[in-house]
Amino acid sequence: MTQRPLTLITAVSLAGLAVFLGILQSLFAAAPARALSGDGHGPGYMSADGWWLGAYHLDDGALGFCLNPGKVAPTGLHYTYADPAGTGWWTPEQSAIFAYIARTWAGSGDRLTAAAGQLATWGTAGMSDADVQAHARRAGGDTDAVYARAAAMLAEARNRASTGVHAAVVVELAEAGPGRVRVELTVDRISGPELLPAGAHPISVTLDGATFADGASTATIRSGTDVSILPTGTEASVSVAATARSGDLPYGNRLIVAVPTVDAQSVLIAQSSNASAQSEAHATGPSPLPFQPRVETRTSTPEALPGSEVTDRIVVGVDEADGLLPTWGVRPTDDGFAPVTAVVESTLHGPFADPIVLAPTAPADGPVVCTVETVVTGPGEYTTPSCVVPSDGYYVWTERIDPARTDPTGGGARLRPWASQFGVASEITRAQAALVPEAHPSVSEVRLAATGSDVVAPALWGGGAGVSGAALMVVGRVRTRRARGRAAFLDDAPSIALAERRPGRPPRIAGRRTSGPRRARSTWVAP
Repeated sequence: MTQRPLTLITAVSLAGLAVFLGILQSLFAAAPARALSGDGHGPGYMSADGWWLGAYHLDDGALGFCLNPGKVAPTGLHYTYADPAGTGWWTPEQSAIFAYIARTWAGSGDRLTAAAGQLATWGTAGMSDADVQAHARRAGGDTDAVYARAAAMLAEARNRASTGVHAAVVVELAEAGPGRVRVELTVDRISGPELLPAGAHPISVTLDGATFADGASTATIRSGTDVSILPTGTEASVSVAATARSGDLPYGNRLIVAVPTVDAQSVLIAQSSNASAQSEAHATGPSPLPFQPRVETRTSTPEALPGSEVTDRIVVGVDEADGLLPTWGVRPTDDGFAPVTAVVESTLHGPFADPIVLAPTAPADGPVVCTVETVVTGPGEYTTPSCVVPSDGYYVWTERIDPARTDPTGGGARLRPWASQFGVASEITRAQAALVPEAHPSVSEVRLAATGSDVVAPALWGGGAGVSGAALMVVGRVRTRRARGRAAFLDDAPSIALAERRPGRPPRIAGRRTSGPRRARSTWVAP
């Protein structure tokens, strides 16, 4: 037959195992435990000369492999279960190989597998390769197959055995939209750590500060896979914690040994997967909810002169509708968080000859004076840079916020757009030049348009010394007369007489005049 060498642990292990078993017998003899007994064989081979190769069966239904070749077989003996952890009789790596064999093959119902597993157990305990081959002959016609399988088992156990397993939780908050949680499992194999592939094991995850897509805070997810989570906080920044737990994992070096009450073979008991892993993680970041700016605007003046500067007053707030962040968004910084910056683009349209009418948007071909920008960092009042209205007419401001002006990683992905209507009454300014009053002739000058000649009428003052101490204002009349076929003029120094005051009537000023029809009349008042 073709023989394949086994990679075996040094024979020193065998001596250590014998001492270990003796200690266990003394440790557990006095401990109260359920009485067990070996009641026969499990799967395996009986040689022609009556030697057994395979698993042994205990009366509680457990199966296992013998650890001490050459000692009395377990059948009919009494046993007690023991956990050898912490005794120091095996290295963690040796315990890991025994544990792997017990988990993987000790409970098998296949006799070839059971026979090969027994040989791998003896080989791990320190049996030489020659002795392993000799014991394989108990399988009769399956000797070569059993030996080859035992060699493969031992190689696999040394490569796949592990001392433990640990979990790592990853919580990630997205810049916008759902975040995600992922649980990675890493096995501490004696050949080196191994990150398990995605979907290897189910993991129970509990969230704080977030929910899964179905609204629940607890779910069972597969290891190594990203699962969406939705933060529940309504503040500008949110904090999410995730706790992951998993049990019954087929890793680690935990063992269960059935120890005899007499000097006989101990039994490596088949056991189900029993390793566990637990981890938690926290994440804090900007709320991924979108936020919607709300803007109110008012021009600095409803009326202006051409050439004047006008600005727009901007009052910024936040819309609190469902599905929106009810406050201004933030972005992460080295020191924590800072408000998201937004750019308000303000355009002054005009001039328009006619009053401006409200419309959803500005006319595409309408005149524009200028466009200015104002950086805003949250709710509050802001004033735009100024624009100059160049001429008479109607002008109106419009504003808009374009999220594309903000870096997506700086909050632009969460910033909602906003735009004002065209023609809002509070945004209209009318520019009109000042009215210049018409020039009027001096009250001391009278132009005689009819003749083209000018006559300056002297102002007269009345002295109050002779008339009861009261001043009399003298009103002069200049009358122009046109005589039949020729012009008649007043003398250069018209003779004006103060009429004699008559009781109940105002004084009358009489002047000499020419005859003829009245053509024009001017009145002046002496200062």
